[in-house]
Amino acid sequence: MSSAPRIVLFGPMGIGKSTAIRTLCGELAVDCDVPNLDLATSAKETTTVGADYGVIRLAEGQELHIYGSPGQERFAFMREWLMSLAIGAVILVDLADHGALDSALTLIREAEASATSPVVAVVVARPASEEQIQAFAQTLSTHADAPVPVLSADVRDREQMLDVLSLLFSMISVELEEPSEDASHVD
Repeated sequence: MSSAPRIVLFGPMGIGKSTAIRTLCGELAVDCDVPNLDLATSAKETTTVGADYGVIRLAEGQELHIYGSPGQERFAFMREWLMSLAIGAVILVDLADHGALDSALTLIREAEASATSPVVAVVVARPASEEQIQAFAQTLSTHADAPVPVLSADVRDREQMLDVLSLLFSMISVELEEPSEDASHVD
């Protein structure tokens, strides 16, 4: 592979995209956080205004590049650009947010319309019951044009986030008609 595969994390401000990249990449993570001036939207102290970035070393010595998209709508141009680079997209949602379904569907449709058509998975990144997750997944499946897996993961837990990436790589491998076991093993 001539260039490293790119996975992009999408979702609203404060959902945990930067945290997930730091969890996955450790010292190989770079964030673009600045003081948050939009406290009406989110009380968090900082916010991403560029693309967070990190690197994961794959088992065969290859690299996986992870990007985090800013969550504010004013940075939609960054989201579009990042989508155009991705082979995979992880959409982080909070099921307590009443707009979670609409936001996820919008991002799924943006992925489908992108030139790269990245493989998409949705991750419930905030605590939710199994019933809430199942109901969300069912509703999403009736509105999305293609099957999209819905998982639950704590963005602060490296093993859980690696499981998300392994699933994404399995889906990418199937789409490329390559064996999934070589591509899905992440260090």
